[in-house]
Amino acid sequence: MYVSLNGKIMEANEAKVSPLSQGFLYGYGLFETIKAINGKLYFFKEHMKRMREGSGVLNFEFVYDEDLVYKNCMELLEKNELRDGAVRLSYSKDNNRYILFINTRENVYTEESYDNGFELCFAHIKRNPHSSTVYLKSNNYLESILERQRAKAKGFDEAIFFNIYDNLCEGTISNIFFIKDEKIFTPDIKCGILSGIIRNKAIEIIKALNLKVNIGEYKRENIITSDEIFITNSLMDIMPVSRLEEKKLNIENNYITRTLMKEIKKIYNG
Repeated sequence: MYVSLNGKIMEANEAKVSPLSQGFLYGYGLFETIKAINGKLYFFKEHMKRMREGSGVLNFEFVYDEDLVYKNCMELLEKNELRDGAVRLSYSKDNNRYILFINTRENVYTEESYDNGFELCFAHIKRNPHSSTVYLKSNNYLESILERQRAKAKGFDEAIFFNIYDNLCEGTISNIFFIKDEKIFTPDIKCGILSGIIRNKAIEIIKALNLKVNIGEYKRENIITSDEIFITNSLMDIMPVSRLEEKKLNIENNYITRTLMKEIKKIYNG
């Protein structure tokens, strides 16, 4: 496995980062995971825009040229002989300099994943919408890791957060939408969620289909009584949900979710 460290491709075991860097000691950094299909990166500019904006929030500068980063990603995909999968960019602070680490991996989501749908439970921890870091794709990801581990131990695929006001937020690795009486709902960013790349694409598709998406504040009872649920991220795109806690959903009848899944596939096939 090859990786890229500050633009230089090397074997993964050769990559060295100082244990005294703020990135290592405090998780002081950001990451983006970008989908690759047939050797092409999708939504690269959107991912880079989010990383640059996040860098500003963390009070450091994104010093790398975007075109050069793209070139490094493509070279690494080729070196690892990977055409379909993911490229992960990690950008962190190392005292008076910055580290850009890039690695690749397979996409874990299969046709079987979509056929079965995801099973969700509610997280124990609550998001704080007053915290600036909840809006960032930060390297400090421990809270989400712990909640997803807890969900997996109970037999679920993903955990869904509420915030301190008991408003629906997001998953540990995903944004969430639900449908009730053919109306589509998703939490507002201000609830304390990441502005997901595919979340935004899904909203664009919904509007292009002349459907309405309601963006606001929702409680447990709103989603628990829904007819359809789906989650999104940059690797899974749109994933149907077959179970929420003890409630089972018939994903064979989730017409709106399936319509959106077909529409987003057109982006990759076009």
